[in-house]
Amino acid sequence: MRFLIIRFSSLGDIIQTTALVHTLKSLYPTSTVIYVTKPEFEELLKNQPYIDEIYSLKSNIKDLADNIKNVDCILDLHKNPKSIMLSKLIKSKCIKRVKKHTIYRRALVYKIHHPLIQRKTQDNIEDQLKLLNIKNDSSIKPRLFSEVRKKDNVVGIAVGARWETKMWPKEYFKALIKLILEKTDKDVYLFGSKSEKPIADFIIDGFGDRVKSFVGELSILETIQKMALCNVFISNDSGLMHAAVALDIPLVAIFGPTVKGFGFFPRGNSVVLEKELSCRPCSLHGSSTCPTGRFDCMLNILPDEVFETILKIENDKKNHKEGQNPHKIMDR
Repeated sequence: MRFLIIRFSSLGDIIQTTALVHTLKSLYPTSTVIYVTKPEFEELLKNQPYIDEIYSLKSNIKDLADNIKNVDCILDLHKNPKSIMLSKLIKSKCIKRVKKHTIYRRALVYKIHHPLIQRKTQDNIEDQLKLLNIKNDSSIKPRLFSEVRKKDNVVGIAVGARWETKMWPKEYFKALIKLILEKTDKDVYLFGSKSEKPIADFIIDGFGDRVKSFVGELSILETIQKMALCNVFISNDSGLMHAAVALDIPLVAIFGPTVKGFGFFPRGNSVVLEKELSCRPCSLHGSSTCPTGRFDCMLNILPDEVFETILKIENDKKNHKEGQNPHKIMDR
């Protein structure tokens, strides 16, 4: 059976779809999984062993459709005009489109509460699993393949996000790194896009060799491989947050204007730090400025709180390892 997955962008959304793709390949091991995306994400998906064929939207929709043959089932995980047109041109007998909960998410932003406007699924991953009647399970999470087998003693930090209001203050990141360097033996790696390089330059200023910035220096795939060296990861609500989950790195996610009801909260070994405020959520995807002018959702999450969360993750990890050691059990 040949399945076609359509998701053009963005990085985090594409990484979230790997939960469905991996589950699909597990249930139908002899199937062929075809993925259609934008050219900038082709390299990342080519490195994933459970995707058999990849097509990218380099020209017009009709040319792309003409190149994709013999599809038994189309899973449209984007559900926008281009993905709808593409799926119609391919003419498969089975076309399933993901539910996007647009009205529900807008109702959250505008603080509208109505019994007819409800979300019955946990998140976007559950919505995607429902397309094939796959039962939701919290153990089902995004997966990215990495050749890294040995972790470094490193805290990874994704310094940016798509919108300014989704970014924890750079001064807070700097204060957090100071705590990490003073109170642990861990090094710090910074990650992000070229546009976030000024943020990274501010953060690393004054620190020595224990802090390295890869911001703006790596491709998406190179970033994923370098992230895989980290044994704990700190991130705003961004694409690299989902990458950390997919790499099975313990994650501390910092959420400001966006909320769980939007469906993008991380699964896996993750802790979400957020503040319950009446002004949240203030937008669907974040914005350039805080509508209240106070930015309380981010400013109220202090560096000490993030650092204590890192220590708790490390302690839980240590206790888990000791619990798996039969000699430790006998000692008790």
